[in-house]
Amino acid sequence: MKIVEKIKSVSQDSNFTFAIVFAFCIFAQCILTNYSMFHQLAITSLWKTPITFFQFYAPSISIALFLSSFVFLFKRNWWTIVLLLIFDVWILSNLWYYRANDLVINKFVIQMADNINGFTDSVLALIKPLDFLFLLLTIAMIVIYIYKKKNKNYHLNIKLFSIFIVLSLIIGLLDGIFLSIDKKENSMILIANKTNYTFLNPFKPYKYHTFENLDNIYVHEHTICHYFFYTIKDILTKEDPVIITEEEKNRINSFINTSKQKTSTKNPLILCIVESLNSFVITQDFMPNVFNFIQQNPNILYAHNVKTQIKGGMSGDGQMIIQTGLLPINKGAACMRFPSSKYPSLSHNYKTVGVFPTSLRTWNQYYASKAYNIDTNIVLAETTLEYSKFPSDNQLLSKATELTQTFDNVMVLTMATHTPCTEYADSSDLVLPDTISNLMKNYIKSANVTDKAIKILLDQITQNEKLKNSTILITGDHNLPISDDIMGKAYNYSRMIPLIIYSPEIKEKTIITDTVYQMDIYPTLLHLIGCEDYWWKGFGVNLLDSNARYNRPIMPKEAYYLSDKIITSDYFSNFDYE
Repeated sequence: MKIVEKIKSVSQDSNFTFAIVFAFCIFAQCILTNYSMFHQLAITSLWKTPITFFQFYAPSISIALFLSSFVFLFKRNWWTIVLLLIFDVWILSNLWYYRANDLVINKFVIQMADNINGFTDSVLALIKPLDFLFLLLTIAMIVIYIYKKKNKNYHLNIKLFSIFIVLSLIIGLLDGIFLSIDKKENSMILIANKTNYTFLNPFKPYKYHTFENLDNIYVHEHTICHYFFYTIKDILTKEDPVIITEEEKNRINSFINTSKQKTSTKNPLILCIVESLNSFVITQDFMPNVFNFIQQNPNILYAHNVKTQIKGGMSGDGQMIIQTGLLPINKGAACMRFPSSKYPSLSHNYKTVGVFPTSLRTWNQYYASKAYNIDTNIVLAETTLEYSKFPSDNQLLSKATELTQTFDNVMVLTMATHTPCTEYADSSDLVLPDTISNLMKNYIKSANVTDKAIKILLDQITQNEKLKNSTILITGDHNLPISDDIMGKAYNYSRMIPLIIYSPEIKEKTIITDTVYQMDIYPTLLHLIGCEDYWWKGFGVNLLDSNARYNRPIMPKEAYYLSDKIITSDYFSNFDYE
């Protein structure tokens, strides 16, 4: 009877009821985020296989109990509403960023917030009806809090606080043990193999291989709420100095030419870097001008399956890989965090001009241009404090084509295919079925518009002797990094990007269907412009050398690791090569 009376008295405690409701809201936020990001839901396992439910949701239960335990230490719990509102902003920001970039937000993304200036439509295109559930949970909690204030039956309760804390820690410990077990028999889809770990600390970053995004894995294996506190800790923690071992130095030095011989170019170089260009649009129907140029020209190298290697730097990473032959750093964007580091660059061999659709503040382009030795920057965007009006790809390619008569190296970045791909989609006369998503439809139409703009440059090859003898690159800075459920599966949708290179040095058309890498672009261009003796060879291979493609001196995993060391330590400043 005493036990029943105790349970009854506890249940009548206003703080206990409020703590349970608050814990449920935190738990619901966690599982909704997991479902929205990773499309995983195991609710039915609660009554079918409870142990699976517990394994799957242990982190969510643990954090919910931990946070709700503090309800018993205060008579006024207005802080719970503030925390839920903060979580709402944090979760929705991460969801929208993840849908756009396949990445969650970290401290370096927060520092790059200025990059969204003028891109509000891109964010709005990523909102789903399910997102409003987060706000509804908080609204419900506000209503309950107002009712609670009228009920005076609450008091501080150290015992219940202790019980909730102990339960959360026990569940957290069990979660660490669960993650150390091989779950091959489990139906859950795991991002990475956890068999090498016996206990995973939610305040310690994982040491997975560099192919996986560590922050994404962190959110997947813990919760978005754990990640909120981890990010705060990460912001407040000073980074350790970069240490490069002698073995690593020797490995890096094997990709450096030590001859110090001054390089000279064979021909001009034009870089057309298309925003979010996926391979599946290189067809007669969608991009006929580029497609026919590939089919009809003998001086072409075409790779259909180029694996993009960007990380958190997105477009900034894509430009860096092409220009320098290095891969992105593990955290943030090199152009934002390390603009003063010494970089190799294709542009070191030329007098170079860059034509840009956005402000030079975007992706820190002003400092990136200095780092990559781009002498002149031309911005066609109309940017004020109130708005940004971006130029059409037609304007960008017209300007770039005009500048090829003055400069031997021209780099142009396009804009039409930037999400949500609505600004110029109506300029295309393509008719697409209503069975595909609006975003897919707008993307294909925008690619069609970009194709017409690229035709301005391609038409000049037959009419202009200088362009006829130039090396011309057409590729994507990265793929369209939108989750598959938003894009749909129509038209053999692929995340690979294409690589098209025209050059008089290509004597026989080369079509590559195997998977190659973005880091291969740099050494291929070095070969075609006659600068293979340039001091930095790059981690990729010359794609015209079929033997090199199958016998790589370094694989991407190691190249990521060494690139991070090179950039973050400013390793190349130790060399006087130019």
